[in-house]
Amino acid sequence: MAVRVHLSSNLRGPTGGIAEVEADGSTVGALIDDLDRRYPGLGDALRAGVSVVIDGLLIAHPEYEPVADGAQVYFVPQTAGG
Repeated sequence: MAVRVHLSSNLRGPTGGIAEVEADGSTVGALIDDLDRRYPGLGDALRAGVSVVIDGLLIAHPEYEPVADGAQVYFVPQTAGG
């Protein structure tokens, strides 16, 4: 299942600066695992306080969130508020 993943600038180190990559997986957790295999170290970064947006919808608890084939997934810095 091919999914287009967009990485914010602070997450691009393991990809050599690439902003958009493809990943395979039926959940966000599976996508992260696939990305970590392709780009070692990226998985830890994606599980450490980033927000996940799937097709324009911010996901509160993304690890087991299903991801449809062809989805657009964005990993972005968490916003702070108060």
